[in-house]
Amino acid sequence: MRRVTFLISGFALAATLAGSAQQNRPTQPPPGRLVNIGGHSLHIRCVGPATGGPTVVLEAGAGNFSNRWTAVQDLLAPRVRSCAYDRAGWGWSEPGRTPRTLQQTVFELHALLEKAKVPGPFVLVGHSLGGLVARLYADRYSAAVMGVVLVDALHEDSVQFNLRINQWARIRELSKGRVVPEARLATATTPDTSEDDYLAEELQQIYLSRRSNPTPLGDRPLIVLHAGKRPPPPGTSEEFWTNLKQEKDDQGMDLARLSRNSKFVRDPLSGHNIHVDNPVLVATAIEEVVTAGMKGTKLAETR
Repeated sequence: MRRVTFLISGFALAATLAGSAQQNRPTQPPPGRLVNIGGHSLHIRCVGPATGGPTVVLEAGAGNFSNRWTAVQDLLAPRVRSCAYDRAGWGWSEPGRTPRTLQQTVFELHALLEKAKVPGPFVLVGHSLGGLVARLYADRYSAAVMGVVLVDALHEDSVQFNLRINQWARIRELSKGRVVPEARLATATTPDTSEDDYLAEELQQIYLSRRSNPTPLGDRPLIVLHAGKRPPPPGTSEEFWTNLKQEKDDQGMDLARLSRNSKFVRDPLSGHNIHVDNPVLVATAIEEVVTAGMKGTKLAETR
């Protein structure tokens, strides 16, 4: 059952990672600079003082550009240096090599930081899908990572949550006598790309790795910010949605167990895009992780 879930979710993530350079390219000039990482260029915008402290690296969620971090970067700028970038094929970045996998994204981020001469150590901040990228980066380049902030990030089991919502939506369509168009059904069941297979394997590896090493971040500071405002999809039963929200909450608290030095914060007034709804909370969490990482201190255990 788990394997089927990963396969289904993999296609959705593959499409998100691959993107479309023409559809997803902004019309205004890039606020940062384009850096050639070998074959294609990625856009990165760094602001704040270069004081020799850690650099905050901001990883956007699915379908988002680097400019979604502008408010957070502006709040950090007086004290902390931060860099936001666009993954290949999104925002101002050029399309990259295929297949577009999570590991390829991690490799390209590392190449970008090197080519752009962004000094470490790094505090990684990942929103949604970007949380998986941040975790994989911390695994692969552990020595370069001082701490992590996860902003309503995807759990390795989150795909089941999203899949069940999609299933509910389809049940609602069928109950109203609506027929799923044949073209849509064919596209959903027979994608002409193998990238979903790569991503299914990656999600499976993340799951297995977590089981063998429950706290891969060790004692490095980790703050998990969790959205508390989750309106149900239209027509969703109260019992169904209550159970799914509890499942999502449990996953968020489980992410906090990635480190022995962590804090879980639920924001009752923010939706999935906490960095947009409440940039002050996100900036404060980042600075707390930066301070704890530099001083080697423990985070306060508040809920």
